[in-house]
Amino acid sequence: MRKETDFNEIAGAGRGQQNWESGTEGREREIHLPHAGIVVLVGPSNSGKSTLLDRLVAESVIRRTEAVSSDQFRMLVGDDEYVDWKHRPRSEADVIYAEYQQVSAKAFEAMEAMLATRCRLNKLTWVDATHLYPEDRERLIQVARKAHVPVIAVVLDIPEKELLERDAQREYPRGRQRVKQQVQQFKRTLRSIREDGFDASYVLKQPDEITFVRTSNPLVIDMGTGIDIVGDIHGCYDEMMELIVRLGYMDEDGTGLYRHPAGRKLVSVGDVTSRGPESLKCLLFWQRHCAAELAYMIDSNHGWKIARYLDGRDVTLSHGDERVEMELLQLEQERGQETAKRVRAELRTFLLDAPSHLVFSRNGVRQVVVAHAGIRDHFIGKQSKRIQDYCRYGDVEGMDEQGRPVRKDWYVDHNSGEYIVWGHDPRPYPTIVNDTVNIDQGVVFGGMLTAWRMPEREAVSVPAKQDYAGDPDSPLKRWEQRRFAPPNIRKF
Repeated sequence: MRKETDFNEIAGAGRGQQNWESGTEGREREIHLPHAGIVVLVGPSNSGKSTLLDRLVAESVIRRTEAVSSDQFRMLVGDDEYVDWKHRPRSEADVIYAEYQQVSAKAFEAMEAMLATRCRLNKLTWVDATHLYPEDRERLIQVARKAHVPVIAVVLDIPEKELLERDAQREYPRGRQRVKQQVQQFKRTLRSIREDGFDASYVLKQPDEITFVRTSNPLVIDMGTGIDIVGDIHGCYDEMMELIVRLGYMDEDGTGLYRHPAGRKLVSVGDVTSRGPESLKCLLFWQRHCAAELAYMIDSNHGWKIARYLDGRDVTLSHGDERVEMELLQLEQERGQETAKRVRAELRTFLLDAPSHLVFSRNGVRQVVVAHAGIRDHFIGKQSKRIQDYCRYGDVEGMDEQGRPVRKDWYVDHNSGEYIVWGHDPRPYPTIVNDTVNIDQGVVFGGMLTAWRMPEREAVSVPAKQDYAGDPDSPLKRWEQRRFAPPNIRKF
C-alpha cells in the first residue's frame, strides 16, 4: 500500500494538508475512514471495487446504503444492466450506443445529485465507478467541497493480466481492447491523482490485506454530567477564576488544575486573550486544562490572530492583541528565552488546533453547539475553511461609517433543534433568541463574565472589577445609547 496523505492529520484542522509517501517497510495496514464525506473508488473494470464494497458491508464497516455505483444508477435510469451494441448492424449500433451514452450521462447526474444530498446531511458515501478521467474525479471533489465534507480516493492498482483474466469470467465481459484502454488511462491517473485535490489518497495493490476503520466525528463530544460554557474572557483572569470557583470547580490537589466534583467540564467560546490585563495567564489556564481533558476551547477571531502571530506570519497586532505580545516579551525577560520559546510553541499548537465549533451530545443526540460568533445550521458538525471563518467572525455584511463590521442576525434562521451558545458580540445581559444564547457580556468593558450551564440552561455571572479597555465607544456603551431605539422585530 502506498499512502499519499494521512486523513487523520487534516480531518479536524481545516488549515491545509500534509503530504508524504511511506516506504515499503513498516507500512500501516489500516485506512481510517472519515466519519462523513465521499470515498471515491478509482480503478479499471475488474479491479475489485464492487468486491471490496461487498466485503466492507459483510464486515459491518459500512452500510449497504453507504455505497452507490454508476451501474446501479444506470439501471435506475435506463432499466438495463448491460447494453450490447457491438454485434449489431451499424445503423442499429449507432442508435443503441447514443442511447447508452444519454442514459449514462443522466445516471451520473442523478448519482451526483444524491451524493450532494448525502454530503449536506453529513453522511459517508462510497462511489463505485472507474473514475479514470480527471474531470470525473473533479466533479466529486467539488460536490464534497460545496458541502464542507472530506473527500478521499481509494485506488485499486491491479496488474493488467489479472484484470483480463477476471474480465473473461464475467457474465458481460468488457472486452480485451476496452480493458487495455482503461489500463493505459489508469497509468496516467496514478501519476496525477496526488494533484487532484483529495484530502487523502491511498493506492492499494492488495486491498484484501487492508483493514478499514470508521472514525467518529471529532467535533461531537458526549456532554457527560454537564458542561459550563464560559463567555469571552479577554484576559480578565481574576473574574475568570472567580466565576470558575463559583461554578463549583476546585483545585483540591494543589496542581493548578480545577476539577468539578460532579465531573462537569469547562468550555470556552474563545477570545480568552487581548484587551484585558492577563491574557497569558488565561491562555495557559485553558491550554493546561484542555491538555488534561478537563476543558475544551474553540477557535475565535482573537485566538486566530494570536495563532498566526505565534506561527511567524505577517500580522498586525491591534485591538488589544498587542498586549499578548507585550506579555510574552515580559515572560522572556523574567523567565528566560528557553521558557518563553517553549510557551510560545505550546500556545501556537494549542491555538492552531482549536476547532471551529463543538457539538455536545447526550444519548447520541446533539444537544448544544458552541461557536464563537455564530454558525449556520448546515455547518454544524462539519469543518472547512469557510466554516472556520464564519464561526470566528459571524455573518458580516460590510462595514459601517465608523469602520465597524455590520453583523447580520444569523440566529433568526436557526431551526435544527440544537441549543447554540455563542459570544463575540457583547450584550449587557445574556440574550436568548430562537434557541440561541449570547454570553459575551463585555467583562473587559466593565460588564460581566458569564457562564452558561448545560443541560440546566441557566446563566451564572460575575461583575467586572473595572473597565479594563477604557473604550469610550465600547459595545456596551453603544447598547446603552440604543436602549430606547425601536426593536428589530425579526430578531424575536
